[in-house]
Amino acid sequence: MNIDNKKNNFLNGLIILSMLVYLFFLSRRGGDTKDILSIFIMFLIFIYSFKNGVKGYLMHKRDIIIGVLYLVLVTISYVIVDEKGDDKFYTFLHTTIYSVGFMLVLLNYKLEDRYVKYILPLMLFISIAPIYKGITDLYKNFDNIASYRIAGDTYTTRYAAELGIYLLLGVLSFLYYKKIYIRILLICYMVIILALIFFTQSRNDFLVLPIILIFIFTILDWKKGLISIIIVLGLAFFLFKYPNKIRAVDRIESTVISKEKIKKDVRYTIFLDGIKEAKNYPIIGKGFFFYKGQKLHSADENIDHYHNNFIETAVTQGLLTLGIYIVFLINLLVSLLKSYFSEKDTLKKYIKLLAISVLLFINLYGFFEVSFYFEKIYQLVFTIIATSFIIDNKNDLKNIKWDK
Repeated sequence: MNIDNKKNNFLNGLIILSMLVYLFFLSRRGGDTKDILSIFIMFLIFIYSFKNGVKGYLMHKRDIIIGVLYLVLVTISYVIVDEKGDDKFYTFLHTTIYSVGFMLVLLNYKLEDRYVKYILPLMLFISIAPIYKGITDLYKNFDNIASYRIAGDTYTTRYAAELGIYLLLGVLSFLYYKKIYIRILLICYMVIILALIFFTQSRNDFLVLPIILIFIFTILDWKKGLISIIIVLGLAFFLFKYPNKIRAVDRIESTVISKEKIKKDVRYTIFLDGIKEAKNYPIIGKGFFFYKGQKLHSADENIDHYHNNFIETAVTQGLLTLGIYIVFLINLLVSLLKSYFSEKDTLKKYIKLLAISVLLFINLYGFFEVSFYFEKIYQLVFTIIATSFIIDNKNDLKNIKWDK
């Protein structure tokens, strides 16, 4: 083995080791450590690109151009805001550099095929720490569980989003692995997550997860998709017939079942106010996370955002940024779908379907919460998406076509 090969092997080994440590700290919400590691990984990828060429970047040039343009506009919105502060800067970095930026940098890297088989088990492993925090939270507050919403050592809405991602991971892992003992373990895994979601009382999960699950089964087999639609509709009918049995369903029933109830919900007022406010900012908005530490003038409660990704973007970052943000998301979805349909390897297809599902989930969730302010969760989402890209064979990307 010559010196160049030894150097390349060492660099690859260092990248993989860094990613493993990064995922460990990401699962534990590892504060600055995971962020330092993500910067280190990006630095290593630049060295890798210098030594091995930029074929991956060239193949993804449209993704990169749109992504960089979006990051530049978000950065401008942060620069113009008067009150910055450490908390706002932390959120800004995770909305840009540590999420979207991390994914864009990794587009040039190719993970060796021998490591792909470890991706799903590793993702399942890193979910254990957050799940444990939820179980602990449930145990500590079980006496007050009728009125308490578990939060897993964070905020309930963020924790519910994280659990939703892990449920999708569990479902796709269950569909991929065929061994009985693995499937039994995964059933236990999914039951625990469903129980935790139940005790978050999250309307968002109850509304969004069925849509994503229908999408998964439909894209795998339209017949299964049809069956899943029937099951979801049947469950919805039963749950809404007896809403007082499940508080999350009761919360949905009390706010979105009729036009009158929708208008009484605080988010309806906030949405209308945000749409009206956005018209005043066609180019640059009021400034990134403008209301952080403040209160929306249209809200009676202490609410510092518009509870919607797109309205929040329009008001705080401007309509121009909103347009680029939507183009970025659509382009990213199209790239993921093309990659999925062109993939022949079964395991890689499931990993790519996980990335697509997670992207759809976090953005549908974003219709009710500003999910790009969920720092660690947003970082996790784009780490999963980046993983789906680095398993591509860069030599095969030139001729990606849609399967008929």
